[in-house]
Amino acid sequence: MPTVSEIKQYLGGQIFGKPFVPKVDLSDKTFVITGANTGLGLECAKHLANLNAAKIILGCRDVAKGQAAKESILNSTNSRTTEVEVWHVELGDFKAVLAFGGRLSSLPRLDGFIANAGIETVTFEKAEGYEKSLTVNVISPFLLAVLALPMLKETAKTTGHHTNLVAVGSMQHVFAPSGQLTVSEHQSICEALSDPSTADMMGRYELTKLMEQLWERELAKRIAVGSKHGDMQVVVNCVNPGWCATELSRYYDKGRIVGFIFSLIGRTAESGSRTLVHAVTAGKETHGQYLSECQVKTEGSYIRSLQGQQAQKKLWEELSDKIESLSPGAMTAVN
Repeated sequence: MPTVSEIKQYLGGQIFGKPFVPKVDLSDKTFVITGANTGLGLECAKHLANLNAAKIILGCRDVAKGQAAKESILNSTNSRTTEVEVWHVELGDFKAVLAFGGRLSSLPRLDGFIANAGIETVTFEKAEGYEKSLTVNVISPFLLAVLALPMLKETAKTTGHHTNLVAVGSMQHVFAPSGQLTVSEHQSICEALSDPSTADMMGRYELTKLMEQLWERELAKRIAVGSKHGDMQVVVNCVNPGWCATELSRYYDKGRIVGFIFSLIGRTAESGSRTLVHAVTAGKETHGQYLSECQVKTEGSYIRSLQGQQAQKKLWEELSDKIESLSPGAMTAVN
C-alpha cells in the first residue's frame, strides 16, 4: 500500500501540477516515439514538430493509423520543415521489435527515444511466452532501449551534446502489488507472473510500470558507471505523465466512480504529453531520476527499499539474459 506522503505527492501533482512545454529549439534533431498514433505519443510528436524537430519517427502497431497520425501532425503544427515517418512495431512480437530496433541504425542521428507504448488490461493473455502486459510494458521497451543505445551514443559523440532515453512510467507504481516481485532465488520474476494458475491481474498495470521503473534505474546507473571521465553520453530518465484521457484503458471499463474522479482531476493527453517533451529534452541533472509535472520527484518507497533494490538487480539480470538470447551482443551497448 502507498504511504500517506506518496498519496499526497500523487494527488498534489495531479491536481496542482502545471506541466509545461520547454522553450527549446530542436532544429536538426531526430526523435523516435513508440505508441505514437494516439494519445500521449501523438500529442508529444505535435509538440516536437512545433519545436522544429527535423525528423520524428512514429512507432505504431497499426501503420494505417500511424499514417493518419502523421497527417494530423503535419496539418496541426506550425512547422513546415519537420519530416515525419511511420515505422511498424508490435511490442507483443519480439521479431517486430528487433526489426524496428535494427532500422534505428539507418538513421543519420538519434537525439531522443521515448518508450511510450503500453497496454492496461485485467484479462490474462500471453504473448511471446509471457503474460502480455509483461511483454508489452516491460520486456519489449527494455529491448528497444538497449537497441536504441548505440545510435544515441553515436549521436552524442558526434554532436558533442547528450542524447535522451525516456521510459514512460506512471505514478501508479506506488499502488503496485510489489510483493509479487519477491520470488525464490531460482525462479524468474517474469515467468512466475506469467503462470496462469497463480497470476493476479488486478494491479498488473501498476506492477508493470513499477518493473519498468526498476530497469530504467539500473540502466541509468550502469550507463553512468560506464561513462568516461564522468561525461554523460545518454541521459536516461523515467517520466510520469499523470492520469490522462487516452486509449490506454480501452480494454476494460473502470466504472462510474473512477470516471467521476477522473472528471475532477484528470488531464488531457495534450497536457500529459508536455511531460514527455520535458523528459526527452531534459539536462544531465535528470539522469536516473523520476520526473513528474516537469520536475524531479521522489519515487515510491518500495523502489528505495532493500527489497526494491534486490528486485531491481534480479529483474535486470533476467531481462539482460532475455535480450542476449534475442539479440546476442546487444547488452554490450549498455557499458
